[in-house]
Amino acid sequence: MKEYQTLQKLDRSLQAFRLSGIYKRSQTKLSDADIMVMFCVAFCDTNQRLKLTDVAKTLRVTLPAVTHKVNDLVAKKYLEKETSNKDLRVTYIRLTTQGKQFVESIRDEYYQPLKALVDHIGEEDTKNLMRILDKISEMGKIS
Repeated sequence: MKEYQTLQKLDRSLQAFRLSGIYKRSQTKLSDADIMVMFCVAFCDTNQRLKLTDVAKTLRVTLPAVTHKVNDLVAKKYLEKETSNKDLRVTYIRLTTQGKQFVESIRDEYYQPLKALVDHIGEEDTKNLMRILDKISEMGKIS
């Protein structure tokens, strides 16, 4: 019975977290997935050229998913692609001027709910939360 009480408390805690509004983002003309790709490109190490595979690895999604999003963002003039001179299979991406302006215009407001969470629980608990969430993600989908 104690096990079920613990599971019920966990269920209530997760439900409260879902309802907290921590992921309620401001409305933008782009989807969260588009914005995640753009932020990944914007906040990467600027001393290196960013490949599509780098974005896929960082965001933990498939290369075809990133390719689809990048192509959409290229069509909307937020990103531009450049094919490697050495290997035509390699494509580099970067923000356009319009893309940089868009990222700058939404960055603070977009991350405000998460900044409030970090401010509330502190740096150490934030690191622990990320570690725990990563550990849960490693399990894959729970059926």
